[in-house]
Amino acid sequence: MDDTQELLDDLYIVCQPIMLCSNTTVIDGYEILLRSKELQRFPEKTFMWFIEEEQRNSKLMGYYSRELAKIMDIHSNTKLSLNLHPKQLQHPSTWDFLDTISSMKRNVSIELTEHYCEFDRSDREDYLQYYILRLKRKGFSVAIDDVGSGQNNFELVARNIPNISTIKVSLLKFRNLNEEVLFKFLNSWLYLSEHYQLKMIVEGIESESLSNELKNLGMVYQQGYYHGKGQVLV
Repeated sequence: MDDTQELLDDLYIVCQPIMLCSNTTVIDGYEILLRSKELQRFPEKTFMWFIEEEQRNSKLMGYYSRELAKIMDIHSNTKLSLNLHPKQLQHPSTWDFLDTISSMKRNVSIELTEHYCEFDRSDREDYLQYYILRLKRKGFSVAIDDVGSGQNNFELVARNIPNISTIKVSLLKFRNLNEEVLFKFLNSWLYLSEHYQLKMIVEGIESESLSNELKNLGMVYQQGYYHGKGQVLV
């Protein structure tokens, strides 16, 4: 068995619920999270090793394709959200993978993570915008993950409003802010999302009191340990 297969065998997927907190609290969908059996957390070094090179990324995409098929076979009406690192969008194997799962695109949306990466072209923002438009043209709903962090800034969101359906804000990145300041910051994103008819999901919800405060402010889509750490669906 080669090293690549050993690394793949160490991986498993959990699905963290995204909640709609309205009159009642219901599961709106799940975010797919990659985990290591050995580490019991996201295997960042392994993941980065896979996506650095086209052939290895192809192996990882094959793994995702098989796991998604298993989940959809049992939970055919479940909405799933899959993270893609910007680096992966430069690999042909990622677009082959998206073609492979095209029959699932009503159920599977794509989250563009906030990580910086080098592009062959100097006009990175234009190239990233091209990828987002390409995802939309393939029929996938696109979310901008962790807005306000990394390269997923206000400019990226503003330039891509016609091409995205969701923005996600993680409270974990701003936990040292004064709560009043934080809520005003969140209200700005909420105003933008409502004006342009985007879904806004607040991540990092860790208590009932915080969940209720945000719900009262109109932030009804929530995700975090309070609502569930993640579960294996197959």
